Amino acid sequence: MIQQAMRYLLLAGGLVCAALAVGYFLQLPEVLGTWPWQDGRLGNIFVSSVLASVAAAMLWIGFSAHFAGAAGGFLHLATMLGGAALVLFPLGQDRADPALTRFALAFAAGAAGSVAAFTWALGRPLRDARRLPGALRVWCVLYILIVVPAGIALIRVAPGIMPWPLKPESSMVYGWIFVAAAWSFAYPLLKPTVEHIRVGLFGFLAYDAVLIPPFVRHFESVRPELRTTLLLYVAALSVSMAVSIYYLFVSPKTRIGPVRAVA
Repeated sequence: MIQQAMRYLLLAGGLVCAALAVGYFLQLPEVLGTWPWQDGRLGNIFVSSVLASVAAAMLWIGFSAHFAGAAGGFLHLATMLGGAALVLFPLGQDRADPALTRFALAFAAGAAGSVAAFTWALGRPLRDARRLPGALRVWCVLYILIVVPAGIALIRVAPGIMPWPLKPESSMVYGWIFVAAAWSFAYPLLKPTVEHIRVGLFGFLAYDAVLIPPFVRHFESVRPELRTTLLLYVAALSVSMAVSIYYLFVSPKTRIGPVRAVA
């Protein structure tokens, strides 16, 4: 009963996130109002990519019922939402802005729900217990070494990390998004099975697909001092997409297909 309810909840949440991702990508005013402040076209597209990532992960788990593999994804979501709450709540108090405080409380509630979902996922049986290939483990380590330092730098409001200028509050929130992303690849190192990496691969495939075309077009207008950052970001996104496609759909050691259920 709980498992079926969770499945419907993930599918519904995935569809809502997908719809919001489309709205942010298309810059629809009625959707942009769901973010606490505006940070320009690329900022909205970045939010779209994060929502698309969450949507892809939720829809995969909802359709496949590979609930055990969602554990790392729930930690990812809990850290991202909890970090955003830590940024927004003091801002709301300092600026006497009730809207920011409401956003912070909503994010905190989402983080608490994600922790509860993580605890529930720990008790679910694995449905794909194939071992994580060595090359994919190396990729997990490399990804963590990229996103965690970048996230910390953004939380500290260091300039030049993103290929467009950021407001300080946006930098801090984006920093928590980067730090949280490490869970999607750190957890599979702790539980090295194919099922635990799939959520991260699906999520980052969607993230990469949303960001690559606008970022490539951004070379026409990027500030000279941010061109190297943009080049590195596009290169990282392209490699990440190739890795996700290969391990999800090509590699016989990890690709999606009928597998034996394991208790």
